Order: sequence, then C-alpha cells, then structure tokens
Amino acid sequence: MKDIYLIIDGYNLIGQSNELSSIAQVSLEEARDKLLITLINYNTQHDGEMIVVFDAYGVEGTESVEFKHGVKVVYTKGKETADSYIERLTYELYRKHITHITVVTSDMSEQHAIFGSGAYRISSREMWSTIANQESVVTKHLSEIKTKTPRNRLNLPDEVLQQFEKWRRNNR
Repeated sequence: MKDIYLIIDGYNLIGQSNELSSIAQVSLEEARDKLLITLINYNTQHDGEMIVVFDAYGVEGTESVEFKHGVKVVYTKGKETADSYIERLTYELYRKHITHITVVTSDMSEQHAIFGSGAYRISSREMWSTIANQESVVTKHLSEIKTKTPRNRLNLPDEVLQQFEKWRRNNR
C-alpha cells in the first residue's frame, strides 16, 4: 500500500480562480477560507493526505500547522515561500515505490524541482477542472438518490395512506 500525498500551493490555486482572485483583492483570509471549504469537500473523495501550503514570505513569524476537517493546512515561517516549503516536504516524504506525491502548482521552477524529487505535478487549472468534475459527479449522484428515494419510507397503497391521514387528523 502506497502513502499518497496531494500537496497544494494554496495561493497559486487561488490565483487561478477568477472568483477567488477577486475575493483575495478585498480579503485574503476570505479567499483562503473559501478555497479550504472547496478542498475539504474535494478531499472527501480523495485517497491519501491533503496538505495545503500558504506562504508567509515577507511576514515575520513561525511556521504554523492546523488541521481542518482532515486537511493539513501549513502557513510557512516568515521569509519562506510555499515553493521552498513544498520542495523540502516533497524531498522528506518521497520514498521510491512507497509514496505517491502529487503537487498542485503552476509555477514552472517549482515543477522542475518537484520532478527531481520524484513527485508528479498537476497545474492549478487542471486541479480546478478536476474539482469541478468531481462536484458535478457528486451533484448528479445526489439527485439520483433523491429521485430514487420514495417520499414515504414504505410503499403503501393510496387507500392505506388516506386512512393513516384520517387517523392522523383524528377523523375516523
């Protein structure tokens, strides 16, 4: 059994979404939260560990890690880019024939670095396409469940249902 990791450059993914890019110009925190909600939903159908990295480049502070509904969220330490964190993490996690690491980024220099560490790459645009496809599959599946599920738990003849309704209303 392979260890499976999906490592996402959070700001890179935000930058490839028109909606989130617009939100980020007003509130970066709100854009991050909306992205994380989307990724948490995606993660319910994904095998392996999902790690979302947001860089703190240009900001003083220490690295912080939190878990949100099964998704590991990393805020890098001050003056560390998400790219350098992801490169280091990929190198630390990779074990030939044991791990499968996919990195979501559209940064070309990052792509070359992760290939050298044995990881696979998905562009941010491809990831958004994958997320949209999964959302449509889940929506379709839920609508099929709704149409197949009878309104009543028991399939009873109309005359029995009418009698129950009379009893419910105390009209014998």
